[in-house]
Amino acid sequence: MIMKKNIFKLLIFSIAALIISSCELDYLPESEIGEDDYYKNTNEVLTGLVACYNGMMNVTKEEWRFTELRSDNAHLESTSSGDANNEELRRLDHMTTTSQDKFIYDFCWVPAYKVIARCNTVLAKINNVPDLDTRAKIKSELLFIRSMMYFNLTRLFGEVWLVTEPITGEEALEMTKSSVDVIYAKIIEDLEIAASAAGKLPYPTFTSVSGATKQPASETGRATIYSAKALLAKVYLTRKNYTAAKANLQPIVTDYGTSGLVAFNLIFATSNEMNKEIIFAVRFKAGGLGIGAPFVNYFAARNSSSSIVVGNGSGYNAPTDGITEKFGNTTVWSYTSGGSPIEPLSATRNLTDKRNAVSVAFYNNDVWWTAKFWESPTTVLVLNDADTDWPVIRYADVLLMYAEVLNDGADNDQTSARTYVNAVRTRAGLANLDVAATNTKTTMHAAILEERRLELAFENHRYYDMLREGNAYVVSTLNAQFANENFYKSYTQGRGPQPVTEANILLPIPLNMNKLY
Repeated sequence: MIMKKNIFKLLIFSIAALIISSCELDYLPESEIGEDDYYKNTNEVLTGLVACYNGMMNVTKEEWRFTELRSDNAHLESTSSGDANNEELRRLDHMTTTSQDKFIYDFCWVPAYKVIARCNTVLAKINNVPDLDTRAKIKSELLFIRSMMYFNLTRLFGEVWLVTEPITGEEALEMTKSSVDVIYAKIIEDLEIAASAAGKLPYPTFTSVSGATKQPASETGRATIYSAKALLAKVYLTRKNYTAAKANLQPIVTDYGTSGLVAFNLIFATSNEMNKEIIFAVRFKAGGLGIGAPFVNYFAARNSSSSIVVGNGSGYNAPTDGITEKFGNTTVWSYTSGGSPIEPLSATRNLTDKRNAVSVAFYNNDVWWTAKFWESPTTVLVLNDADTDWPVIRYADVLLMYAEVLNDGADNDQTSARTYVNAVRTRAGLANLDVAATNTKTTMHAAILEERRLELAFENHRYYDMLREGNAYVVSTLNAQFANENFYKSYTQGRGPQPVTEANILLPIPLNMNKLY
C-alpha cells in the first residue's frame, strides 16, 4: 500500500509538471503543444512515461461499454429509462450505435489517441536518456502501452490511423487510414522489441528464473517482460499464429506453473493488489485525487441507495441470463397474462463454482448485478472513487491462451491443453474436464472458450474472444441471446433489439473523422 501511494504521488506530480511545462497533450495526435523545452533528461522522460500510464485510466474506465456490454455477458439493466445516457448505452448493447454517438468519440476514440500521442511525444525524446539500458526499458514500456491502444482500436474499429510520431495538423490532414494488416504488423514489431531481452523490461517479483532482474517495488504496476510477452501472445493468437503465441506464453507458464494459484476471491481484493495472478493491471487510487475507479458505482444495481455502495449504483454492465445460468444460477421471472416476461422475482444460486459468488450478485429479489470489483458497502467512501485496480492480463488468461495454442496449433494436443484448463477449474472448485467430451480439437476449443467466458467474465475479454471466433459466431451468438433471453423479450413498445448482421460488428468511426484532424 505504501508503494502504491508513492507511485500515485509521482503520478500527480508528473501530471502537474506536464501542465505547468505546457506539455499536456490535446485529444488527438496532431494537436500537440511543442515540447522542445521538455523531456531533455531521464527524469523528465520518466515524467512523460508516467503520464502515459495515467492516460490508460481514462481508456480503461469506459472500455466495458465497447466490449463486455456488446457481448453476450452483459446488458443495460433498465429496459425503460429513456435518458440520453441510457439510450446510447442501449444502442451499444443492441449493436445499433452510430457514428454520431458521443460515447464512441468521448470514451473510446479520444482517450486512446491521447495515450498514443503521449507515447509518440516521449518516444521522440527517448535519446535524451543517456543510460542505454534505462533508455531501452522506457522505450519498451512506451511501445507496450501504445501497442495496447492500437490493438484495442483495430479490434473495435478495423482500419484506423496509424500514427507513430508527433505530427502537425497539416500532416494529419494528409494521412489516410492504415489497413488492419499494417497495424498488426506494427503492433507485433513493437511488442517483439518490448518482449525481448534487449528491451530490458524486468521480470515480475514473483519469478523464479535464476539471475533474473526483478521489478523493484517502486515500479509496481508498470510493464514487465511477462506483460509484454502475454500481450504479444494475445496479438499472435488473434492472428492465429499459434507457434509465435506459444513461444511467448511458454516461458511464463514454465516459470509460474499450475499449482499455488491465487484464490479467486483474493485476486481482486484491494488488500491484495498486484498479486502473482496480475500480469498487468491499470492502477487506480481512491482518496478524492481524481484517479479513483468508478466500476463499483457503475456496475452496482440501480436504486440500491447505499446498501451496495456509497452514492448508489448505475446498473451498467448487468449480467445476462446466459452468464448467470452458466455460473449455475436459476432465475424465476414474472409474466404477463399473455406469457411475456416482466421482471425477475427470485433466484436460486449454486455456488459450487467459486467464481459465481465473486462475479455476480442478486439484489432485492429483483436484478442481477456485476459484483466482481465490489468488496463491501463501506469499501468505497466517495462516488466513483474506489481503490480497485483493473486487471488487463491475468495468469489465468495466460494459462487458457496456452491451452488454446496447444489445442488449435500444430501440437493438436488435447491432453496437455486439458491440464491447463483443469488448473483454472480446480481453483474454481470444479471437477476436471471430461476426457471423452474434450478429446477432439473442436470439442476442446469449445471447452476453452467457455472457460474463458466464466473465468474472465466482466474483464473486457469476452467480445474480443467472440471476434476471434469469427463474424458468423458473433452474429449467431448475439441473435440467439436477443431472441431467447427473458430480459430482451421484456422490452415493450418495439424498443427491443433487432437481428444483428456483420455490418453491426465493428464500431463506426466517429463522425467527422474521415480525416485525422
